[in-house]
Amino acid sequence: MNPLASLVNGRAQTQMAVTSRLQYGDGLFETVAVHNGRLLLWSEHVRRLMAGMARLGLDSIDPTLLHAEAEALATGRGLAILKVVVVRGTKGRGYRPAAAATDRILTVWPWPNRPVDDLAPVFWCRTPLARQPLLAGLKHLNRLEQVLAQREFTDPYWEGLMQDTCGWVIEGTMTNLFVVEDGMLTTPILDQAGVAGVMRDQVIRRARESGMVVRQDNMTSARVMEADEVFLSNSVIGVRPVLRLAERLWRHGPITSRIAQTLRACGDAPAL
Repeated sequence: MNPLASLVNGRAQTQMAVTSRLQYGDGLFETVAVHNGRLLLWSEHVRRLMAGMARLGLDSIDPTLLHAEAEALATGRGLAILKVVVVRGTKGRGYRPAAAATDRILTVWPWPNRPVDDLAPVFWCRTPLARQPLLAGLKHLNRLEQVLAQREFTDPYWEGLMQDTCGWVIEGTMTNLFVVEDGMLTTPILDQAGVAGVMRDQVIRRARESGMVVRQDNMTSARVMEADEVFLSNSVIGVRPVLRLAERLWRHGPITSRIAQTLRACGDAPAL
């Protein structure tokens, strides 16, 4: 699949120099849902992107410029996915960077033409996530762990859950994890590994606004399997229930359904 359109540092092109620090994964990315030309949760994506750039020491980007470029690609799109990539601008060989303007790559992609079936099962991945607090929470470009994990499963599985090297359940390969226990919502702590998703933050916010207790805690696989409800989230799917994981089966849960409806009603997720 090819992008529908792309901008590299504001110019309509599809190529980067072979000396780009993409070769080291030295950057960050955001995946933004586009619905009727609107960039969903754009402010939240930019806030996370800027915070990540500060942590990695990338030169800042003008958010107004970034928004103008994103809107240019999103205008007129019914449903699409915008990917924003920022890369440290130093060219050449070697790990040590020198100061340079950050490269930015924006691409717009077709919306997935095959929606995820709620009945599709979820897989327990064997590939572990490394614990690295300096990178924990960031949506950085080093995604080899997720690549290896996704190679473990094929259809009908649509997603796989990953644990860290200490055995704590952290997230899906492309989603964040939530469980419902006695009416309370719990999501794994992400201080050692994992991506702090924009939609994850919205789920926490909307659930608390509704009066729910939301906790962040270390999560075992047994605890996931014993939960009353389990669901996954990201900026494209919004919220998706887990109805089958290994031998465990769940029914559509009321809390998962309510949160999904709230996100759509608030414009956080596409009303598909």
